[in-house]
Amino acid sequence: MGIFAKRDGIPPLSSNLRRVGILGGMGPAATVDLMAKVLGATPATRDEDHVPLIVWNVPQVPGRPAAIRGEGPSPLPAMLEGVRFLEGAGATALAIACNTAHHWAAELRQASSMPLLHIADATIDEIGQREPAVRSVALLGTRATLALGIYSRPLEARGIEIHVPEEVLQAALDRAITAVKAGDLEGARTEFVPVARNMLERGADAVVLGCTELLLIA
Repeated sequence: MGIFAKRDGIPPLSSNLRRVGILGGMGPAATVDLMAKVLGATPATRDEDHVPLIVWNVPQVPGRPAAIRGEGPSPLPAMLEGVRFLEGAGATALAIACNTAHHWAAELRQASSMPLLHIADATIDEIGQREPAVRSVALLGTRATLALGIYSRPLEARGIEIHVPEEVLQAALDRAITAVKAGDLEGARTEFVPVARNMLERGADAVVLGCTELLLIA
């Protein structure tokens, strides 16, 4: 029975682990990186102990920043196609391997019975558990993600000071993100590392990487 079988026809797992669906492709390398991070974070001693992942790594999704700016088609139909596939394949929880795509989180939640593991919620929870306490963060990401406030609103609600890069540094981040999508990791590091160092030297306790491409070069 393949993963294209309907949910009712999929045999149960031999354990109580839930199948997690990853809505990816935005971009492809970031999706693979998320899978690797789940693998590395799992205290498994055998294959069966690992978290079961069902992955939709289809990159033919309209650009999220352009859509948010009103300069391109909405990516929502393409993302909904992926969500329907994942749910039909037996996923019982959903994660999105793209920060900016969370602009459509409410619509994706409404279209599925799967709970959405929101990327910003997980990040804020992690920050709250850090010792010593994090009082200020440098927030790096795409211009669209920063404008959406998916990180800044909950961080400010916790009384955490936020530092965002000025234009010259943001332009360097833009180039770094573009370089990652083009497969040029070395060029991306050249752009990214000075920005991260600059932000930390201003006194931030931590850096929040609000773009999955940045994780690949950090």
